[in-house]
Amino acid sequence: MKRTLILSLWVLLLVPLLMPAALAAQEVQLVSPQQGQPTFGDVEMAAVIRPQRARVERVEFYVDGVLVASIDKPPYRVVVDVGQENVEHNFEAVAYAPGGGRTTSSVRTYPLQVDDQIDVKLRELYVNVSGNSRPLNREDFAIYDMGVEQEIVTFERGDVPFTAALLVDASSSMAGDRLKTAVSGAESFVRAMNKLDEAKLLLFADRVLLETDFTNVPTVLTLGLSTVEAEGGTALNDAMYLAMKRLEPLPGRKVVVLLSDGVDMESVLGMEEVRAIARGQQVVLYWLRLRREDDDKGARRYSAWRDDEEHKRELGLLHSAIQESGGRILPIDDVRQVASALQTILQELRGQYVLGYNPGVIKGTGTWHPVEVRARGAQVRTLKGYTEP
Repeated sequence: MKRTLILSLWVLLLVPLLMPAALAAQEVQLVSPQQGQPTFGDVEMAAVIRPQRARVERVEFYVDGVLVASIDKPPYRVVVDVGQENVEHNFEAVAYAPGGGRTTSSVRTYPLQVDDQIDVKLRELYVNVSGNSRPLNREDFAIYDMGVEQEIVTFERGDVPFTAALLVDASSSMAGDRLKTAVSGAESFVRAMNKLDEAKLLLFADRVLLETDFTNVPTVLTLGLSTVEAEGGTALNDAMYLAMKRLEPLPGRKVVVLLSDGVDMESVLGMEEVRAIARGQQVVLYWLRLRREDDDKGARRYSAWRDDEEHKRELGLLHSAIQESGGRILPIDDVRQVASALQTILQELRGQYVLGYNPGVIKGTGTWHPVEVRARGAQVRTLKGYTEP
């Protein structure tokens, strides 16, 4: 009896040593976002448990005291939309042990500090410069609005934040691995963006097949992609119009990047309507033009909406809209070139000069304002004009 009692005591002493670590040895650490960094739009919250073998029942995520997710197995991460307001946020992760105990970790992010107050009438031009061998200064530029030289009141160069809509043609011509390759290129574009940049992915055919939120988290672009198959015709004008309406309420630099062969067979809207909204918002348009086998064979195209001549006119208007927006066309022969073409656009956006001026004459009548920018010893590409609000 005495021997049995001693053996039982030894078992009781050994069991805690043989059990995996519980909450007493467990700590949760919030590793994203980073302390103090401004946060806008989609933000990834990520937590790790230390030591890794520690047991937790669940990890809860809170933003400004509001529960946004409860996850019961690793990886402990979630993407949350904190909005576009320039305000402070508090992020918290709470880990619960099977026995009821808990540990917490929190991160506080602060507003972006703005030192300059800019007149709301300020108009900004994003200028690409080529043919020069030195950085340019404010004095090297001249701006003409309706033929009248303007005073340059703000001058910057470099990574001014932008918001982009990436439009990928997902019609039947993109079937198979072509669509997957194109989206992979878009994901690499987002991965290379800066913290304050954001983009959305819009897959379209004769209708919208997939649309994501604006985000700077690459994995968000692929959410729901596994259920999308390339099919149907191409409604390019309609998709471009929708993208610009999505960009309309957002501040700052706006960019639309289109990947398509440019043959619009299904749109109800005409390119004139697309061009009008681009003029009003000053959206910069880029087109990754995927070459077609019949491009050089004089193929004639007809649809329910337009005959061959009208299709040619629409294509010409697309060219004009891109040129006057300050963007450009990048021809590509293979969808595998999408990633490198998007990186070219990203580098171009990062190297732009940003010139701000207050137009001398604004009557609010919807008048078209031709704009010209000159640079000493260099060629420039920028917005060719805008429509008065």
